[in-house]
Formats: sequence, C-alpha cells, structure tokens
Amino acid sequence: MAKGVRLKDIKRKKAKGRVYLYRVVRGKFVRLPDLPENHPDFLSAYLEAGNIAPVDNTLSSLAVAFLDSRDFQRRKSTTQKVWRRRIDQIRKLYGKSPVDRLETQHINKALRKLTPGAARSERTIWRAIMSFAVTEGWRHNNPAKDAVIGKMKATPHGTWTRGEIATFRNYWPVGSNERQAFEVLLWTGTRCVDAVAIGWQKVTDGVLEFRQEKTGGTAAVPITVDVPAELENDRRAFLDCAGPEMLFITVGRGRARSVKGLSQFVSKSAKLAGVTGKTAHGLRKARAVALAEAGWTPHKIGAWLGHESLSEVAHYTREANKRALVSGKPEGKPMEIEEATQPKPLLRIEK
Repeated sequence: MAKGVRLKDIKRKKAKGRVYLYRVVRGKFVRLPDLPENHPDFLSAYLEAGNIAPVDNTLSSLAVAFLDSRDFQRRKSTTQKVWRRRIDQIRKLYGKSPVDRLETQHINKALRKLTPGAARSERTIWRAIMSFAVTEGWRHNNPAKDAVIGKMKATPHGTWTRGEIATFRNYWPVGSNERQAFEVLLWTGTRCVDAVAIGWQKVTDGVLEFRQEKTGGTAAVPITVDVPAELENDRRAFLDCAGPEMLFITVGRGRARSVKGLSQFVSKSAKLAGVTGKTAHGLRKARAVALAEAGWTPHKIGAWLGHESLSEVAHYTREANKRALVSGKPEGKPMEIEEATQPKPLLRIEK
C-alpha cells in the first residue's frame, strides 16, 4: 500500500484494553483480522467485506441472531423461556426499526409503556441484545446501557398476614388442590419455579434439600425432623396436604404443575377465598416473617429459604412483628388448623 493511503470505512472499537477493527458496509460492521492494515491477509479480508450481500439491518433480524447466539444459549432454561417470549413481543412491536438508528430515547419510550417491574426486566433484555449487537458489529455502542426506568415504585409482593392465612384455610379444605399448593408453598417458602419440582424424592433424613433454579444456591427445609412448637401447626398442615407420592404439588394423576400455572392458581384461589392482592411469592415472605417472629437467626432463616446473604434475609423479614422479635415468641397464640388431624404416617418417605 502506498504511503499515506488509508482504507475507507474503517472503524475502531476499544474493549477490555484491546482495539478491534471493523469495516462498515451498508450499515453492517464487518470484523477485520487483528493485523496491520498493509498485511496481505488484512487487505484480503477488507476486500471480501466489501462484497458481502446487503443485510437486513432490522431489530427483528438482530433479535433472531441473538436467540441463536451463545450469549443466549448459555442462560438458564427458565430464563430462556421468559426471554424468548418477551423478545418475540419486541420483534412484533419494533422489529422493523433499523438497528443502527436506535437511540436510548427510543428504548426509554418502549419501557415507559410497561409497569416498573416489567420494565426493569425488559431493560435487561434490551441491554443483552444491544451488547450482542456491538460484539457482532451491528452497531458501535449500546443504546440500552443508559436506559432508565420511570420513577413509579414497583409494588412488592405483599406478605400474607396470619388472618389471611386463616381465611384461606377456612375456605379451602384439606384434600383440595388449592389447599395443597398453598400449604406446600407456605411451609417450604419456595419460589414457584422450585415448588413444582420438589417432593419426597429430595427428602433425606427428614430434611428437604434442593438446589434453587433461580440462584443455584441450596435450600434446606425441615420436613419430618423436630421443629419448635410454634411452627408445628404449619408443618402438620403441610404433611396433611402434600402429595403422597413423588411430588408435593400435583395436578390430575400426579402430574406436575407448570410454574406459571401454579402462580396463577394460587392468586385465583386466594381471590376466591376473599384474600385479595396476595400471590404465591407472598407466602415465601410469610414463611420468613414467621421464622423471624419465632426467634430464628438470620443465618438459620437463610438456610431454610436458600438466601446467600443476610441482606436478602433482611429484605424478606422486614415485616416481622417487632413485639415478637423483642419477646422471643409470636404475638398471640399459634394459629389453629380447623381440620386438625393427626399427621400422616411418615413411612411414605421411604417409598
């Protein structure tokens, strides 16, 4: 190459201390080899980049490429399922948008149409897609990096009160599918994604131990081992309702419920019982509060719920009754179970 001659449409991008070269062809960033610009192989790659066929530089095409990428495939199967559904919706709404013309303001506008909680999750998806776009040369920056969520506060999952728990139990009898799902979630304090998969097959020496789908951390829940007297009513209710075979929560002929189906089932059952605005996740918070009010230490609560840090435990137990915390026992008498019966034989865990 003659001295002073520079190749056109060369763009440089610095990442992690290294500089990467691209040739911009019809809006598409084509990666070039890490060689001097006068190297024969570099010149060959440069010329080859100029011969690429016109590309569909739309958000829809980028989304399809992202779904086929390692970045997407390495994520957990549950995350992939949720993201795929949301990405399909993004393609439907904004798929014709040119990738290289997207700006932060456009993404902010899309996020403002969602609730704060949904917007926060969707921003993560936008950032991942746009990061992939930068890595693959579709554009030179990530417009989703500075996207913001509206100032509205997200409504947290409400913790079930003792009165609401009693109301639900009075409405749905032992033996109903509604009561089964409720008691399993309340006693184990699991997320729905774990609740649909746990059962007697994971109980060893009277303790349910399993790896959580969301965090990968381990949770350990007492099933048949001794528990403090103030927890015995809840444990007895769980044993009376949990499925007798492999899984604790079943539908039909022992089939497992879906994660989304379980969440919706509990919310609907609560509403029918006269408990409004409460969710399955609120039962997890209720278990944390019950343990805190019973005087359990943060470390013990964390072991039960599978939390890895004390800050997570604090988040779940902030609604614990302060009187109970200073007195060392729950305020008032333990809730009685109307259908109080003798616990079912524990031999079933040997099956």
